[in-house]
Amino acid sequence: MSGFYRQLRKTEDFYLLGSRTLTHVVFWILYYVFFSLIWKTDEGYLASFYLEFILLPTRMMAVYVTLYFLVPKYLLERTYGRFLWGYALTLLLAGVLQRVFIHLFYENLLLNQTDSGLFSLRMLARAVLLINTTVFFVLGIKLFQLWLVAFEKKHEQQPILELRSNRRIHRVALTDILFVEGLGNYVNYHLVDGSKITTYGSVKRALDTLPANFIRVHKSYIVNKRHIKSFDAASIAVKNSAIPRGKGISDEALSS
Repeated sequence: MSGFYRQLRKTEDFYLLGSRTLTHVVFWILYYVFFSLIWKTDEGYLASFYLEFILLPTRMMAVYVTLYFLVPKYLLERTYGRFLWGYALTLLLAGVLQRVFIHLFYENLLLNQTDSGLFSLRMLARAVLLINTTVFFVLGIKLFQLWLVAFEKKHEQQPILELRSNRRIHRVALTDILFVEGLGNYVNYHLVDGSKITTYGSVKRALDTLPANFIRVHKSYIVNKRHIKSFDAASIAVKNSAIPRGKGISDEALSS
């Protein structure tokens, strides 16, 4: 599954009181009040609030079907044709339901306009356009939310490891270390930019200074699991390097 979709489902830091449900409820209440005030009808605010109330379920349906089904299943998997067909059908169904609700519960029940037609091309197109606007509005908010999460993660303080090499102290972010290679009494730290830092010491001592996501996979190698691309019984691919794999290293240890 796409990393974007995983992030879409893991933005708890922005949930009110840590609750996904509460956040969604508050959002739709604010949406309902805001657009009821903006789209005031000729019959006044009471009619406007009533109209938005009966239209809200169809708009919510279109939003959630798009956000949590069509986007991850089709758009993020790059099956654009299926996404467009699915999105068009969602808008059409929501538009038809919205028009039915307006006719039955607003025009007939509230305004007593029994002679108003149920469907016309103009009415249906207007309903679809309004629902499409709502979907894009919510998607825009969600994308901004994901951008904030990514921005905070990018700028949060990264754990730093200080390495002494050639009479200098090198400050290296742990996330920048691909793997550690032991060479007798020396250790090479291979970094994401292709460089390496050589320090005096042993693989065992190096492992003691590293967090749990670093695993010793061979008597001479420690690998940062977050940079593992693939592995088989004999080797582990880390960026452009093939690291030998010890016989006692399980697949679960590399995948967890």
